Amino acid sequence: MAIAQQSKYLESKVLAAPPHRLHLMLLEGAIRNGRQAAEALRRGDSQAAAAPLLRVVDIVGELLAGVREQRTEVNKNITELYWFLFRRVSEAKIQCDEAILGEALRLLEYERQTWVLVCEKLGAEPAAPAAAATTDRHDASSSAPRLSLEA
Repeated sequence: MAIAQQSKYLESKVLAAPPHRLHLMLLEGAIRNGRQAAEALRRGDSQAAAAPLLRVVDIVGELLAGVREQRTEVNKNITELYWFLFRRVSEAKIQCDEAILGEALRLLEYERQTWVLVCEKLGAEPAAPAAAATTDRHDASSSAPRLSLEA
């Protein structure tokens, strides 16, 4: 019963969230799953790391798809960052390499800090730390926001 209530709460939160908040939720989902995968890799359990790593790849793919193809310098830089993250997390999955994943996680955490500031600036509620976010079964990766960031 509690899981159903949590699922309904998350669904309403996603449906009511502005695009910048959805973007932050995606970053938090990627970080949460990346941490789960890193822990599994530390234990030497590459099988347990596979599913969370795949979710990180999917989420970063959604983030990449959400960047509008406008020719601004900011959008170009964000696109390049997300492509880099996509490649690094994919490499970490293929090679079962915790160091590569750690590099991607540091960048994702830095990106999350940036989006927390964006949300605060635009008046969205501040986000809870990624570690305190809901369970990995409830990722917000199914509806990536379309972003247009102009300098």
